[in-house]
Amino acid sequence: MDMKILAALAAAFIMSSAAASAQTQTSISKIAFGPANTLFAADWRTGRIYAYTLGPATSAASRPFNLLDLQVPLAKAVGTERFRVDDLAMRPGTNEAYIALDAGRRNEPAIVRVTPAGTVTKLDLARTHSTSVALEKTGGGVTFWDKVPERAYTVTDMKWHKGRLYVAGLANQSFSSTLRILSYPFASQTIASVEMYHTVHNQWETRAPIRAMTFANVGGVDTLLAGYLCSPLVSIPVASLVDGAHVKAKTLAELGVAGIPQSMIVYDQPDMQSGKSYPFVLITERYRPSVAIPLSGIEKENAGAGITAPPSMTAPPGANLGAIVEDFDGALRIDNQDATFFVALRRNLDTGAPELVSYDKRASFRLSDADVSEYDFPAYKYNADYQQKYILPMQNMLKKEEGYRDLVVAPKAP
Repeated sequence: MDMKILAALAAAFIMSSAAASAQTQTSISKIAFGPANTLFAADWRTGRIYAYTLGPATSAASRPFNLLDLQVPLAKAVGTERFRVDDLAMRPGTNEAYIALDAGRRNEPAIVRVTPAGTVTKLDLARTHSTSVALEKTGGGVTFWDKVPERAYTVTDMKWHKGRLYVAGLANQSFSSTLRILSYPFASQTIASVEMYHTVHNQWETRAPIRAMTFANVGGVDTLLAGYLCSPLVSIPVASLVDGAHVKAKTLAELGVAGIPQSMIVYDQPDMQSGKSYPFVLITERYRPSVAIPLSGIEKENAGAGITAPPSMTAPPGANLGAIVEDFDGALRIDNQDATFFVALRRNLDTGAPELVSYDKRASFRLSDADVSEYDFPAYKYNADYQQKYILPMQNMLKKEEGYRDLVVAPKAP
């Protein structure tokens, strides 16, 4: 290529990056961590993705979150008691959780950093070094329920995977449901449209956006797993997501009518009895219980043709995959904290207060959420061999992790 053309292209790229850096984020829908110290944030109003370069973080030993009332510290950090939680992302290799918020009557975007010690710090987005890129083919003039603009669904989920940023949402094209794949530093953008068979609706759909997604090795194939409203779970081979492609996803299960997937993560589930770990996919939903699905069940279903007919309305949601109902009541967002814990941003079901708490993956519930049981009375004796071997150690472990060391019960002498 002519050197003058190369120089012109380089200059144009530099000017584009500089102009992008001068942009100011006007809204926020999703955040995700990328390479090194990069935090991506989606701006649905302007149809841009921002990449913020954070300062280095100090690695620390795993420590659970037990922050049972975040209302006051979050309000203090953003300067208003009126805010809405948009997303949660755990900074890999650290004890830092990042929460995206819309603050005040103008819904100004904010990102705060939270530590297990309860320190809440607002990021100064204007002063944090950033670049941004405009998403192609954004727009759409529809308004839902007289109040929600179609642009609000420009980015419905966002994940960093194998060196690229995957962005799910809507585009202003005939097949609206779209996956955009961005290189970073921002230089190229791939756009693929997706359709899927919606089990309860009994039709192929091209408009409904992916609500939550993750990636897994399914039968040796790098696969995107995606959840939709009301609530199909589908699989898409990553290799099929090339620029301009129209992809038919494979529907694997129906997870329940009216559910809205909020978070989807892959994790290793330890078995306390055998000591082995097994890969699972955890899906939290608004209005429906969370489910943990063994990857083996997904692989078995994915090996077939997929679901193309309405499901039995009497079968439990996800039964064909071996889905297990989990106790993450009130969870707004959940992420992998580390190999030991999930971190969950949730609402207290009694007070409505926002909480940031950890769940041990060996139990997937918090002991204090169980109210009062027979085990909690001081006179109770763990007499049975099974209780001494499994129940008491698990309860003592959870009590320590939640900060109730004074309630730990000594095991019975042999």
